[in-house]
Amino acid sequence: MQVVITGGPSVGKTTLFNMLKASGFIGIDEIAAQVIKEGKVPAPWIDREAFQQEVFQRQLLSEEQTLNSQSICFLDRGAFDGAAYYICDGLPVPTAFDTIDGSRYSLVFLLEELPVFEEDGVRFENLEFTQRITPVLEQCYSNRGVQVIRVPCLPPDERLSFVLDKVGLGCWTSIFYSLRQKAETQVCSRPGQQL
Repeated sequence: MQVVITGGPSVGKTTLFNMLKASGFIGIDEIAAQVIKEGKVPAPWIDREAFQQEVFQRQLLSEEQTLNSQSICFLDRGAFDGAAYYICDGLPVPTAFDTIDGSRYSLVFLLEELPVFEEDGVRFENLEFTQRITPVLEQCYSNRGVQVIRVPCLPPDERLSFVLDKVGLGCWTSIFYSLRQKAETQVCSRPGQQL
């Protein structure tokens, strides 16, 4: 079961994704950020097509590794995110996107924008771009028959609970927080010391 976490730049995708991984779930990190950091392929603001081709190929390769897994695998962006970027850049969407079966994704969580846009040294987009690409991302997945659930602007812990509830793992949240609280208590206390 592959579940995509998507949204425009600086909406909290990677924060939520990292929380899911810290909770013990399998995850595929954002390929586009990896490609930019490696610097082996021209950055998207230099050559969008070369960049997107590299991201597309690596995204599919990464997804293939977990495609038939019985476990839930969360993706920090999915393959159709690339199509949305082509559309927003006014470029023709390559036909390779038409070869991807949308049923590979069980659900897509589309994170709505946050009140603050954070610069991270990797992204070059701004809040206006985030507002423009959000409905395009939704359309790129829903047009391929994938259910898209919008995640409202909430604190990270509440977004985590929201996502886990929607995938039917609401109980996981309380188990995770119970274990985390127990671990924090053990770290903070010493034998014979009352908290």
